[in-house]
Amino acid sequence: MGSPTFELTMCELSWVLRSKPDWQRKAADPEIRSKWRREALEQQAAVAAAARDPSTAVCLTEKMVDYVLGELNGYAEIADNERGIERAFFDAIWYSDRLIPSDVLERLKNAVKTLEDVPEEKKDWHPGSNNQVLDLVHPSLYCVVYDRTHAYLPGKPRIATNFLPVRAPKPISQFTSQEFSWMPSDFTVDSEGSVKLASSYINNLHPVLHQPMYRVIEDNDRVAFPDDQRLEGIDCIWGPKGKPFPEEEPGSDEDEDEFNEKFWKTVKKVIPTAKDYTGELQARFSPVSLRGRTIQCIVKLANIHLTPEQPEYEGGSWHVEGMVNERIVVSGIYYYDEENITESRLSFRVAVGEPEYHGQDDGPCMRMLYDIDKESNLVQHIGSVATKAGRALSWPNLFQHCVSPFKLADPSKPGHRKILAIFLVDPTQDRIVSATDVPPQQADWSAAAFDEACREPSSLPGALPQELRDMVKDNFPETVMSLKEAEAYRLDLMKERTASVMTHGREYVQKFNMCEY
Repeated sequence: MGSPTFELTMCELSWVLRSKPDWQRKAADPEIRSKWRREALEQQAAVAAAARDPSTAVCLTEKMVDYVLGELNGYAEIADNERGIERAFFDAIWYSDRLIPSDVLERLKNAVKTLEDVPEEKKDWHPGSNNQVLDLVHPSLYCVVYDRTHAYLPGKPRIATNFLPVRAPKPISQFTSQEFSWMPSDFTVDSEGSVKLASSYINNLHPVLHQPMYRVIEDNDRVAFPDDQRLEGIDCIWGPKGKPFPEEEPGSDEDEDEFNEKFWKTVKKVIPTAKDYTGELQARFSPVSLRGRTIQCIVKLANIHLTPEQPEYEGGSWHVEGMVNERIVVSGIYYYDEENITESRLSFRVAVGEPEYHGQDDGPCMRMLYDIDKESNLVQHIGSVATKAGRALSWPNLFQHCVSPFKLADPSKPGHRKILAIFLVDPTQDRIVSATDVPPQQADWSAAAFDEACREPSSLPGALPQELRDMVKDNFPETVMSLKEAEAYRLDLMKERTASVMTHGREYVQKFNMCEY
């Protein structure tokens, strides 16, 4: 069962207050808090006055507003003010506008330049993006291809007999891919919370040419998934449920819907209210430490570029990250740079179950309590957050999210938005195949390494004539892929995931039939 509409409205009011600059100081001022209370109640009265039927309007009571104001103390207590980490508009969604130190940000921007400053023909525009989304590091390229990608057996000697094709996992749902997997890298988190790469490389990021980026990603891993990873339980603030409406049969000469509507207007509404705030938020707050663990993270770097010829980004689709076999439990995104674009938001929704207590065709009650009706989608929109430059976001991968459209602020000039995304693989489950087990699959990396060895006269490759060198490069083992092969696999992976997103959307959004049990 989802959150009552009144509770979501309380969350919305809280988020409005906590979005104010320096809100913690203001919330501690009795005069300002009193002003907020007065304004909130005036706004609720205006909502009721504008409603067609004030008795059915979702208006917060004084007790609800007081609960929201009291809960502000809890939000201040669970915040990490040193790093600016605060709870956003809903459980387990966190943000910070000063999480990344300025020196790390500058190193990130400088390191990214080596990925961006390449000839136009080498730029990797995401397929189907109309040359708007530039992939700098994307896990779909040179991904794990089951039965094609080879990996060393974990913990075994690195010899040929232990270098075997990666097999598809046992399918536990229709969302377990039997073809592909994104490849994470392993990172160790020490007792002080410092993060170090344990794998020899990050997929699609050359370990020599882009070494500065490796150090930046380690620093961003530390801040994206800090050692006191914030988690919350979900509790209910409501008291005992109201009594059900009495059952009556409509007269034979009156339309049932018309009768129900008239009856609803005459019934006294029993609206659940809030109790006094007594620290429920702090009680649900349960930090989880990643110190002393080896974690697996999937890395993505991408830019969205707009031009006067293509001035608008149409937005994304509702989705969760990855498929079941990737076991992504947390997504972290750092919006590190933007220029000349309008505001963009990241919206979230969550699937919910049918309300347990309702009568047949009890539409008015369900609309008022949960904002759902017969044949409504069993999904609740829980809020959105602006994705401005400098903001870091983190959320559990059980919420679907969607990027809203945005466009050029000045249509005569180009603009962009740049992100670093890090996806955390479930650290409580067995590890999945990673860059620790799979040598780089990029054939051009192998060719470049071979050429480097050939330039050393004392090496064995250096003694080979050019004809034999060319033969070696033309006959690399099947465990590496050419760019053309990798791009073909990427297209197949995208087709599979597009179909999966559509299926997941249908499964995620069920209908409320409102039958009586």
